[in-house]
Amino acid sequence: MRLLTLAGVWALSITCTWANPQCYVEGYPDLIASADDNTLILKDGTRFPYRTDGDKTSWENKINHADLATQVAQSYRAKQTPPPYLFDPGRLRYQPFFQALYGKDQPSVEQNLVMIEWPTLKGSIKLPVTKIAGVDKKLYRIGQEIAALPKKERIWAEGATTYAYRVIKDTDRLSMHSFGIAIDLAPTKTQYWKDEATAETDRIGYHNTMPLSIVRIFEKHGFIWGGRWYHYDTMHFEYRPELLAPSCSVSAE
Repeated sequence: MRLLTLAGVWALSITCTWANPQCYVEGYPDLIASADDNTLILKDGTRFPYRTDGDKTSWENKINHADLATQVAQSYRAKQTPPPYLFDPGRLRYQPFFQALYGKDQPSVEQNLVMIEWPTLKGSIKLPVTKIAGVDKKLYRIGQEIAALPKKERIWAEGATTYAYRVIKDTDRLSMHSFGIAIDLAPTKTQYWKDEATAETDRIGYHNTMPLSIVRIFEKHGFIWGGRWYHYDTMHFEYRPELLAPSCSVSAE
């Protein structure tokens, strides 16, 4: 029990070592005017506290009541797998921030959706994606680059789904699919942590079949991958450029 406790303390402590507000300015230069340890200001004048009141020492509070500092407190380590215990960079989200960027409710989000062509082995399909921050253009380019991969890798980009206004399973938190900034691939062949456990603090193994060639293409264009999370969701990619900005990203090699 002592070993588990020490490991848990270490895992929670790594969420407090980054939290650089400049990650936001670098990640969203067209949307964010400024950010410091007190306040983040969008270019439309919307202001957010960088840190909100309330205890955020427990994992439950971090996942359910994240603020902007918590959101970037775990540095996204591209190529680090399997992730350490409770290491979920990008999964700790401050929902009001995304609502301000992409739409406060379903009608607002849907006003900004456009259709993009996504290549499959049998021809292109159309997927709804937000046009905010050029996410539609980035995802289109990702699809074109994936289409140039060998067939044995391309097949993992089949079955793509994007926009769906919904909450995350077993929570009241909005999914990133609700904002048109996420895509799931190969849903019948990938892995999800809740197939192994239910509680957030359960000890789980790590499983993945998504080719890293596809992952690297997404990361190059500002999308993070759910396979970098301890609570792995290997079909899932979402646009989170703040976590890949120079002030936040860390090379694992």
